[in-house]
Amino acid sequence: MNNSKRAVILAVDDAPEILDIIKDTLSAEYDIKLATRGEVALKIAEKQQPDLILLDVMMPGIDGYETCRELKKNPKTKHIPIIMVSAGSKTNDELVGLEAGAIDYITKPISTVILSARVKNQLLLLSTRRELEQAHNKITLEREGLEQIVLKMRSNSEFDSKNIRYSSKSAEVNSGDLLLSAFTPDGRQYTVVADFTGHGLPAAIGSPLVTYIFYARVKAGVALSDIIAEMNSVLKNLLPTHIFMGLLGVDTSEDRKDIKLWNYGMEDILLHNSDDSWSELTSKNLALGILSDIDGTAHYELSFNEVQNIYLLTDGITEAVDVENSAEMYGVERLKEALVKNKAAKQSLDELLNTISLFANTPDDFDDMTLLELS
Repeated sequence: MNNSKRAVILAVDDAPEILDIIKDTLSAEYDIKLATRGEVALKIAEKQQPDLILLDVMMPGIDGYETCRELKKNPKTKHIPIIMVSAGSKTNDELVGLEAGAIDYITKPISTVILSARVKNQLLLLSTRRELEQAHNKITLEREGLEQIVLKMRSNSEFDSKNIRYSSKSAEVNSGDLLLSAFTPDGRQYTVVADFTGHGLPAAIGSPLVTYIFYARVKAGVALSDIIAEMNSVLKNLLPTHIFMGLLGVDTSEDRKDIKLWNYGMEDILLHNSDDSWSELTSKNLALGILSDIDGTAHYELSFNEVQNIYLLTDGITEAVDVENSAEMYGVERLKEALVKNKAAKQSLDELLNTISLFANTPDDFDDMTLLELS
């Protein structure tokens, strides 16, 4: 209710005897405000913010229906529940009142028992709704705070963008996708694109753990295969069973000639070869966090002389669906064409991801998308 312990009810009726009945029936439990015209009721409601309005239908000046509509138009009064009171008993009269914004309807002559019960029920509903709103607001604030903590924890100034182009796009503050890159003391470059199940805060909750492990171990010169194995162990032991992480990993030698690649349950790694053909390196392994032990041996090994660029991506890109065109997915072939055009036009990968979200007709609602080009 409002700040006082007793709810405030505004009764509006041009008949003094009706106002007397309402006041005599309800004043023991509630504070009653009275008005005899709709125009006056509008002013009282805006200024005093009653918890409930009992509104007569037939009044001089603007009638109850129009008064109800005006109350619902006003941002300051549209939240106040309204019970219409009428001498008519026709179904159409009740329908008009409900369509105007009333939540209940009482007919005259007024039964004091019915009046008390209807008012009590509506105020209980109002109290419950306000409690739910307060709980929702509290949860929202706590979630926003937690999102900022996770975002800060997963952000790392050690990220090294040398030799890569990348873009990440998420509809939420935190993404289920993760992008990591750093150089070992002996000059090898480790690059990781990861994707947790789901998206938003639940998906991002494991990313600070993975981020810390990656940069700490790279700095210590640990092999990428061992880093991946440690990530798997931590995810398996610390996170719920329904949260796991796909991972793409690349270990590039200091001279940029030799490459080792890993694919754990992710989209194919795309290779744009020196002869302008394309190759795809598929996953033959489960995502991390499912099995207790994994074989960290590199899944693929090749020479950088054979390829122009390596592309790591999450499935939000290829699985973007054009909901207005037969549910067609963006797909790998369309992506390859777009990558070639993007490179030739010297555009950013941000522009490409924006194009994909527009393709899906969901510029503000889409799955997490991450794309990395290693050259």
